[in-house]
Amino acid sequence: MTAKEFEELALNGHNYPTWAMDVKISLASRGIARAIQDPETPLPAGTTPLTEQQNYATLYIIRHHIHPDLKSEYLEEESPSTLFLALKTRYEQQKAVVLPEALHDWTHLRLQDFKSIGEYNHKVHKISSKLRFCGKEPTDAEKIEKTLSTMLPSDRILQQQYRARNYTVYSELIYMLLQAEKHDELLAKNGSQRPVGAQPLPEVHMNVANRQKFDGAFRGNQSNFQNKRKRIRNRRSRNSDKGKGTAKPKHDKSLLCNKCGCYTHPTDKCKIPKHLVMLYQQSQGRKAPQGKRFEANFNLHPDSANGAGSSHDVPPEPSNTIEFHQPEDLADTKNMMIEYTSNDTFGDFD
Repeated sequence: MTAKEFEELALNGHNYPTWAMDVKISLASRGIARAIQDPETPLPAGTTPLTEQQNYATLYIIRHHIHPDLKSEYLEEESPSTLFLALKTRYEQQKAVVLPEALHDWTHLRLQDFKSIGEYNHKVHKISSKLRFCGKEPTDAEKIEKTLSTMLPSDRILQQQYRARNYTVYSELIYMLLQAEKHDELLAKNGSQRPVGAQPLPEVHMNVANRQKFDGAFRGNQSNFQNKRKRIRNRRSRNSDKGKGTAKPKHDKSLLCNKCGCYTHPTDKCKIPKHLVMLYQQSQGRKAPQGKRFEANFNLHPDSANGAGSSHDVPPEPSNTIEFHQPEDLADTKNMMIEYTSNDTFGDFD
């Protein structure tokens, strides 16, 4: 079975206007459109009547594009003109049903009810085809007024601009509306790519802004290029000791300070405190230098039985330490014997 060239006629006849036009176009393309004319219509002068083969070809096209129930109902009809006129008489009565519905759709048609201009334009043509079938097709002026009067209130400025251009053809107005819609979609798409102000700021450094790829020739200020090479060379020299097990010691450990034992400075530039120097020398088995030293332990003043002091006089200073007064009957501390052991860890005793 061959494929259908167009949509078949529905049983309720809702698509009869479109079907009738498709049948006329199909037959006219084959040169047999006269087969569906009224048999009583006289033929033009010099025109030969159609052959039986052409009449049956026309009948096949009509029956191939109608509902199966209609095909069964008009099974015995062998004249293509009679079959086409019978279907026309039967479904042209649909005008009384189609017209009220089409007028209702046209009355309540609004541009602001559609998401795009294309959907609105499709609806306009669909309603117009129904009204054309009923003989009530709206004019271009009515279509233009319907479009401009049903725009959104926020588009009142655009409405005034379109009215000022005095469009007389509905297709020209739709073309301008479609173009404006595409421009709005492009602006919305560009605005949603990234937030406002998210573009990175330009580089302020002059050398980076004017940086060009080096092609073997010096251009511009050569001093900047030479300074850059010096900085790279100095950076490499500072980082030359980095590597896997290739680091060199920064100090010579064979040269030790005689006072503190450090190898970061010579003996004559030693700034280590004296008490730390004495501790180090005693730990090495050497004799500490003689002289007055501050004692780290708490002992009694040699001149006063009730005071505490160091091995030599210390100027008095204000102190927040709470002093505990001992009773009067304490034993005389002048004859107190203090035992010095040989494990003087800090070297605070003579």
